[in-house]
Amino acid sequence: MHEWALAESVVKTVELNDELKNKKIDVIVGELQDVDIEVFEFALNELMKNKEIKMKLRIVVEESSFKCNNCGFEFSMKEVLKRNKMERENIHFIPEMVKAFVKCPKCKSIDFEIIKGRGVKLSYE
Repeated sequence: MHEWALAESVVKTVELNDELKNKKIDVIVGELQDVDIEVFEFALNELMKNKEIKMKLRIVVEESSFKCNNCGFEFSMKEVLKRNKMERENIHFIPEMVKAFVKCPKCKSIDFEIIKGRGVKLSYE
């Protein structure tokens, strides 16, 4: 499962980076990744059970945001797309595929940038 691979990457990153150990860490998951948060959280907890690392994780879903290169309008996924299973799968594996399913709601251009809402990032205090 994709969620387990992501969880393994997060745990490995923390293990290899002393600066992250014993910190409060936000795992920021982009909406376009279409991650099952319950499965991801379960995987993180299971993978951390036998580790010496003590960290407090919080999973945050970052909503998508786009900016039209034609008219400058900024919009979100909620404004433009009711995703079906096929669309979610395509976007999940290749977030740039969103351009095959979305147009700017103002000028109908398909020339837009993904500003946020993709990938997985770590933020810590």
